[in-house]
Amino acid sequence: MVNSYKKIQKRDLLDFINDLMKEYIVYGPVENKGPVDADDEFMFKKIKSAEEVSLRHAPSMIPPKKYFLPNKEALFEIQDSNIKELKEEEKFVIFGVHACDINSFLILDKIFAEGPFNDPYYERRRENSIIIGVNSEPTEYCFSKSMEKKKAETGFDLFLTEIPDENEYIVTIGSEIGEKLASENKFRSVEKGFAEKVIEKSLEWEEEITVETQDLPKITHQSFGDEDIWGELGERCLGCGNCTMVCPCCNCFDIKDEGSLESPKASRNRTWNACTLLEFAEVSGGNFRRSIKSRYRNWFYDKFNIFPKEIDEFGCVGCGRCIRSCPVDIDPREIIRELRDKYGE
Repeated sequence: MVNSYKKIQKRDLLDFINDLMKEYIVYGPVENKGPVDADDEFMFKKIKSAEEVSLRHAPSMIPPKKYFLPNKEALFEIQDSNIKELKEEEKFVIFGVHACDINSFLILDKIFAEGPFNDPYYERRRENSIIIGVNSEPTEYCFSKSMEKKKAETGFDLFLTEIPDENEYIVTIGSEIGEKLASENKFRSVEKGFAEKVIEKSLEWEEEITVETQDLPKITHQSFGDEDIWGELGERCLGCGNCTMVCPCCNCFDIKDEGSLESPKASRNRTWNACTLLEFAEVSGGNFRRSIKSRYRNWFYDKFNIFPKEIDEFGCVGCGRCIRSCPVDIDPREIIRELRDKYGE
């Protein structure tokens, strides 16, 4: 559908969120108040009141893909040779999603819902979800402009863009569900030209480090045997897997059957996995990716060579989470620049 626009005042928006909670489970970005003090730390969690929601927030450390691909989920239970599939049927809202994360959902859709082998668990959650986006608060790590993911064109029901100094938001309606939600009196009409001007203005931020992605799959492939580049990164990388676990596009998982001698029940569980971890490449004949160098290179190669081949998109939206979470400051933006300097035409 062609996007249309409305606007809503901030006080009405908070009432709207509280109304949503009467009908749906609502997840949103809240300040992450853990045992260690940290600035600009946010997490998506189930909210109990609209006042909890941080309307302006930096990217959460763990991306909201966790509501479609949980870090651990039981697929089915087995008891006395009977299999019981475990289904989640509740409808839910993810509120406050940034454009880069909405675009990551569309990448995951191509893998789990639009390929030759669809994932019914993922599909069910996607069908039961309502996505309400909000314009981002870019950090020094963001490079979504370079990755052409700074704006969500599709993939949302409503998208909010703050009108500077007005305590109001432009509301972009992106679906029939969004149209129904925005039919309430809280949402008021707005002139299309003004709405589009506010949205374009919100995208006028500058990246601290930009990258050029033209011919990047080819350049990445050419660099595969470069011992200087990947060897140096292998010396620095700890193989901790942080970059993979915080990535909104990484989707590797493991399947394990779990049971107990004390119970007649067993369950088949899916958990996140990471190609950057040593155990990922463990097979009956040994480990085919023992070195950290080979594991980090594989992670990078998948994103910038394999993803484009398989789904015609990079496996990266430029959110910057991997950069922020790396304990030794490995920065894919710098790697892309180094590869381009050496192998670019």
